[in-house]
Amino acid sequence: MELIHLDDITDDLLTALTQGRGPGFIARLHDFVHGFPAELRRHLDRERASLGTFNVAFFGRTGAGKSTLLSIFGRLDGAYVSPGDNDFTTEVRHVEWRDCRLFDTPGINGWGASESRDVLEARARTAVEIADIVLLCFDSQSQQAMEFEKIADWVLDRGKPVVAVLNSRNGRWRHPAMVRESGRRHLSETVRQHADNIRTQLARIGLFDVPVVAIQSQRALYARAATPFRGPFPEDFQDARETFGTDYLDRWSNFRMLEQLIVAAIAEGGADLRLAALREDIRSRCRHGIGELEGLAAELEGEANALERRVESLFAVLGYPDETERAEWLHDATLSGDLVHLSEQARGRPYTSPSKGSLDRFVRHLAASYLAACHRQAKVNVDDAIQRAFAERKAFGKEEFREAAYDQEAMTTAVQAVWAGRQDFLQREFEIAVDHGLAANGPTAVHAATISGDKGGSMAGTAARSGSIAASLGALALPLIWNPAGWVLATTVAGIGIVTQVGQYLGKRASRQGAEQTRKAKADAIAEGHRAVDRTFADKEDALVQESRRAAWTALAPVVVESLSAAIELRMACARITGLLNSLRTYAEAIRPAPLATDVLRRAQHRIGATPAEVTQVLLGEDWLESEIGHRPAQIAEVVREAYAIRQEADRTRLADAVDAAWRAPSPAAIYSWRHDLEEAARRDPGLTDVVGTFWRVNRARPAFAVLGDYSSGKSSLVHRILVDGGRRPSAAFDTRALPATTAASYYRFPRFDLVDTPGLQSEHVEHDAIAVEAITEAALVLVVVHINLLVGDTSKLEELLRGTQTAAAKGTRTVFLINRCDEMGADPLAAPERFISLQAGKCEELRVALVARSTEVSPDRIHCLSGDPYGLVGGAVTAEPADFDEHRLWDGVAALTSALFGLSDEQLAEAASSAALDAAVTALKRYRFTLRRVLGGGAEELSRLEPVIAGLRDAVRDGMLVESTLREEARRMVDRHAVQARSAVAELDRKDAGKLTELVESWWKSPQFEADLERYREDSSRRLDEWHGDYISMIGREMAAAELQVAPELVAEFEARGTAWYEDVASGAGSVAGAVAPLAKALGHRDAFYTLLKQFNYKFKPWGAVKGSANVARVGLVLGVIASAVDIAEMATDAKKADQHQKQQESASQEIDEIAAQIVDMILRDEQWGGHLAYLEQRARDLEALLDEHLARESSIAERMGTAKAQAETADALITVAEQMGRNE
Repeated sequence: MELIHLDDITDDLLTALTQGRGPGFIARLHDFVHGFPAELRRHLDRERASLGTFNVAFFGRTGAGKSTLLSIFGRLDGAYVSPGDNDFTTEVRHVEWRDCRLFDTPGINGWGASESRDVLEARARTAVEIADIVLLCFDSQSQQAMEFEKIADWVLDRGKPVVAVLNSRNGRWRHPAMVRESGRRHLSETVRQHADNIRTQLARIGLFDVPVVAIQSQRALYARAATPFRGPFPEDFQDARETFGTDYLDRWSNFRMLEQLIVAAIAEGGADLRLAALREDIRSRCRHGIGELEGLAAELEGEANALERRVESLFAVLGYPDETERAEWLHDATLSGDLVHLSEQARGRPYTSPSKGSLDRFVRHLAASYLAACHRQAKVNVDDAIQRAFAERKAFGKEEFREAAYDQEAMTTAVQAVWAGRQDFLQREFEIAVDHGLAANGPTAVHAATISGDKGGSMAGTAARSGSIAASLGALALPLIWNPAGWVLATTVAGIGIVTQVGQYLGKRASRQGAEQTRKAKADAIAEGHRAVDRTFADKEDALVQESRRAAWTALAPVVVESLSAAIELRMACARITGLLNSLRTYAEAIRPAPLATDVLRRAQHRIGATPAEVTQVLLGEDWLESEIGHRPAQIAEVVREAYAIRQEADRTRLADAVDAAWRAPSPAAIYSWRHDLEEAARRDPGLTDVVGTFWRVNRARPAFAVLGDYSSGKSSLVHRILVDGGRRPSAAFDTRALPATTAASYYRFPRFDLVDTPGLQSEHVEHDAIAVEAITEAALVLVVVHINLLVGDTSKLEELLRGTQTAAAKGTRTVFLINRCDEMGADPLAAPERFISLQAGKCEELRVALVARSTEVSPDRIHCLSGDPYGLVGGAVTAEPADFDEHRLWDGVAALTSALFGLSDEQLAEAASSAALDAAVTALKRYRFTLRRVLGGGAEELSRLEPVIAGLRDAVRDGMLVESTLREEARRMVDRHAVQARSAVAELDRKDAGKLTELVESWWKSPQFEADLERYREDSSRRLDEWHGDYISMIGREMAAAELQVAPELVAEFEARGTAWYEDVASGAGSVAGAVAPLAKALGHRDAFYTLLKQFNYKFKPWGAVKGSANVARVGLVLGVIASAVDIAEMATDAKKADQHQKQQESASQEIDEIAAQIVDMILRDEQWGGHLAYLEQRARDLEALLDEHLARESSIAERMGTAKAQAETADALITVAEQMGRNE
């Protein structure tokens, strides 16, 4: 019924997942929608196929005894049991047991002796998925962190009920006939420690209250295996049965308690366990599916955000597209809509970029800057043309005006410069190169005026404007070239001159009527001619901006379309994922709650014992402590003694040769030569002084022999044994618990060398690995202790030890591998010595092959089997004596090792110290080189972070100069419009109205129209500065923040204080027009001091000279003084000279107007009361230049530091290379 219910809700889920498919295609989403329900269906089919039995899967590390467990349950003949080889089981096997099906699985964490680890583990996982209960199989070697990680991923995550099985490899545990009563508690305590560690680690990953059953699987196999026995060691099998009997073997294996617990669990709630496994497995799959979808949604959301930020950045440059642009470039026929609108709907918010992008603003700045000189020159040319026309009394038509006013070649050059600068800007912004042919860059239509220089007498002087601006410049080129540096200089002088004087008066003896017509014609010519020039360049700038925008959309529209389309598709996928998540959550909620498996197992344990303590004692087999079965001393035949004596001598000779070979290469002479080179290098590089000191310190000390290996591999027990056999009594008991007991490196002094015990590897304490690795850096010899399962789990630290790392010398040739606890290999060393010796040889060869698989060649002479504390009978007792080990000394292999170490000559130990000194110095060199490379890497990284900051600063300075040029040019144009009107009015005045000259010169800039234009200029300039600030200053701030650079606090405050920036106050209307003009009017009133100094008739007053003549007088006061002086001089002329002087008065007045205009422009740009934009911009530019200089200096300093570090690293590298070539393995 449960499967029917799950089938029904799975069908509903499949329907929900396949509905609502959008037009987009996201591969991962497509795969999930089709793959998840299909896999769910396959799993339910597998569950249905296994309904006939209660399924138990064995799961654990390779060599933990799973296949033995299967053979015991199934009473098989032992053929599936490994003779001690890793990865022996490669397929999932099952046996029937009491209406249950038991599954043996390939072991995890193997080294791939037969097939790859991934393939074997995948097969094991398949069996776990259909299990109703999982037996977690451990042994008494060590429980590694990687084991529990996979238990969490494969068992806990699927909600499987679990029982832990601890296989004690110690052949003496629960063997009362072989162990005196006094030695039993120590062995049981070790098993309890293993069980406690297992429970602790399982609780750490979330599996609580897991029952742990300890068994001796070999004894159980010998008790229950079918005959004829086909497993390993058939002679031992037969001997054990004959000697102890199957009842003894079965009882003292404690296997009955495992059977009893499983039977009790099934009886108490087998159905509940099955439902819990089934429902939690499906619920776990839903959690995984939800997690996968949520991860995919987050990923797609991130990708969509990135694409939309890209669109925002494109719009920020191009400008938010208007309806025409969207219709032309951004319409999608498939989606039948405007992509911008669709994207804004999908993301739930609009794009906020302004309609005018930074490209429009930049091109307008460029155009104003590059065309400024042409603009000014055109006005000069107009004035010259007017002067010639009235001097020659001839009229200029439109064509003559164009020819006289405009330099088409210069204008074309300016346009090309604008486009080059534009391309540089795009390259900088987008890192793209777009090349369009320059279809039309010839002369463009311009505004013109007629100059009626022949008007006089009866001729009416009128001015006419004709011509029109060209519709477009055609397809403009975007060549991938750098903007010429010359334009930067041009921006600094743009707008300095306005218009030169108009020239000489026309006609010396014109009649009054003719003179009046002449004056009128001249005034009109001045006004219309300058207006035509202004219109021409204004329209040309507009055309450049428009064509630039269109060209940019032509080039970048495909990128925008691609980004918008992809973002829309991703948003649609995210919306669909939201629906899928709801469907999956609904499906998961429809799964009925699962019974608690822990309750079932707790009830099952109550059947075994009344209290938790009693249950623990029974499950851990501690009833043997009170067994009255007596100890049977082993009988050793003489032939066995002789065989082991021969083997011991051979092992001693082999190990002595292997230890001696560890220090033969490089030779002492080679090491001496290398040390001399090191000392020479240290004279040039003081950083190597510590390396030299390390060499001498280690060379003068006694050599150290370090013991390294996984935790609970028996390192400390072996060190304890060497101390005891060497006649040294430890000051305290050794901690030999079945836990990560050794936490620091411990040094034990012998007369001629030190022995170092190190923390174990592969525990949950990662700091232990670092302590152990550091302890061996100065060791002359490393004794690597491994389990009889050899290389299991994470062997990376061992591989680094052998081959070396970036920060440690290789110890490959200075290592001896010790396969410890050989008493746990399965063969009895006294009953079957030949088989025991053969197993040792097989293990040595298996380890050699495993090392070769890890690209490390180790000579067989450097691999030795032993048992530092046979059967764990002595432990770390402080009172231990050599005699305590005598019972097993014949075969335990320790004597061969101690003889090799204690038999070293003084010469050998000196070579050991020299070799250790070389290793230590190479390690110090590698660390020094690593530090230098970090300096180089950090420098390169810092330079890469500095690069955009420096580029941004340079761009900001350059573009600030461009803005400065634009502001100057706009100010000049604004003032010039009014100055031209004033000059035109001056030209039209009759000599009888000469008195009006003073009023005209003094008042032209006080008109309401001038004041209104000034206010508009201020607002427009503030906006331009705001845009410049937004485009660059904030960008530089972001780059600096990204680069994590230290910026002066005052600069940070200046760059970030946008809310209080002065130009925002101006733009918001903080200063009125009257308030802006009044200070100037007041300043212009103080002119008498200057005027009295310069009263001479016909003296040409020079305002700039007056400025230079008095540094203490306000510039603005000088302006009005100049104007008043010119008018006063005109009024001093006699009537007889009026006719002659009137023209001079007009010329002087016009000149004064021009000079005042130049002064006003300068004040507008620099005086804060008038605006002061240029002063502010120049100050900011200086700040940026100072910051740029600071970063350039920093860049230079980093480069210099990197150069020094590079040279030092090369020296260290050369020394390391020589050391390695002297016979080292890395």
